[in-house]
Amino acid sequence: MFSRLSPLFVSFACLILTGPALGQRGSRDVESEVEQLLQEARAAYDNLELEQADAALERASELGTKHGLRGRTLAEVYVQRGILAHVRKDKNRAIDEFKQALQLDRAVRLDPLVSTPTLETLFETARREVGPGDDRGGGRQGGDDRGASSSDDQITHKPVKRAKADQNLAIQAKVASELRDRMYRMYLYFRSKKADGVQRIQMKAQGDDTFIARIPSRFVKGEGLSYYILVEDRAGDMIAQVQTSQNAIMVEVEDFGSGDSLAGDEEEGEEGDEEENEEGDSERKFVSVGIGIGSGGGFVTERARAQNQPSATIQPGFAPAPFHTFAELDFHVTPDFSLGAFARIQIVEFAHLEGGRLKYTFAKSDRHRVAARLGGGVGQVRHLVPLKNLRDTTLEGNAFYTLGVGYALELNRTISFVVSPDFVHLIGPSPSLHFDLNLGIALGF
Repeated sequence: MFSRLSPLFVSFACLILTGPALGQRGSRDVESEVEQLLQEARAAYDNLELEQADAALERASELGTKHGLRGRTLAEVYVQRGILAHVRKDKNRAIDEFKQALQLDRAVRLDPLVSTPTLETLFETARREVGPGDDRGGGRQGGDDRGASSSDDQITHKPVKRAKADQNLAIQAKVASELRDRMYRMYLYFRSKKADGVQRIQMKAQGDDTFIARIPSRFVKGEGLSYYILVEDRAGDMIAQVQTSQNAIMVEVEDFGSGDSLAGDEEEGEEGDEEENEEGDSERKFVSVGIGIGSGGGFVTERARAQNQPSATIQPGFAPAPFHTFAELDFHVTPDFSLGAFARIQIVEFAHLEGGRLKYTFAKSDRHRVAARLGGGVGQVRHLVPLKNLRDTTLEGNAFYTLGVGYALELNRTISFVVSPDFVHLIGPSPSLHFDLNLGIALGF
């Protein structure tokens, strides 16, 4: 009899001994799955896919509740649900979701990359309603630095709280003399709804201890943006910082501009510090390459000669030069002044000219730039002229100078659409006053 009961007893003992381990492993698996759903929801939220974000958060909360999950991971799920409720202008639900999060983990915080003054107010309302508790929370093993303070005593910086939409935003910091001797570069990192991921701008020295960078106006859109500052030595190691990517400084953008926004705000938040934004240069380009097509025409004189019938008589007057291509390479000495080379090539009836050109930007706004152009070089332009029973071409030039204006519309950080009317004075045996209209694309780096 005992021999028959022995296998049953062993099986029962194994079940008792291994049960807690299996349950613990299952709990870890559940938390991992909830974390994955939370990341999917955040990615969908960043892409303005609110329905997908809502569905992922619903699955995460159901899964966590079903398996009795508690602590930071599930708390952050409810924080994200509160943010979505705020976007949909349901403040009561947002507060309820935040209360659920705080009951799971009193140390949970809003993500600074999406936080706004109104969201902070709702979150603090939820915190007051939940009442005092243990702020140490039930975070993950290893902790979570979301919201942790990471400022450096060697850097003095007044955080920017508000900024006007569609205006360049100046960020300034001062460094202690000890840090100034060790540092090599200071970088401003920022994130905006109109930027692809985190952007980086090198901060420029203004005097002995002050550094400044300007976030271009095209990124100052939407409900807000966030930023932080890092300092590196010559080895590329970080030696000082103002906040971190997990605890970035949040800037509320007033008037929201024309950018996409996930805002649910209908009223202004509390008054913060006076906004600190200045007009400044757009994001610096050092080299630009342009290609395009154009058409034009010019005045030929009695000195012009038909290329196929040299003895034919040509009537002076306006003659078209129907099609050409062009290419140019510019080096930007300053944000507004560039020096470059260009070539104009007629393909159907071959002719070419090459030269150098100076450009000066005298007007600019958010995405628009207007520049004066002055250049010169060597080469010829072929004009189409009528004879008695057919058409022929003439060649004007050998040398030239050119004046013009270029208008650029920035399509994104790299590509611009360019329109440039140019006057070309062709000098040589057959002179001409010539005009071109060019359309093209410029790539800036």
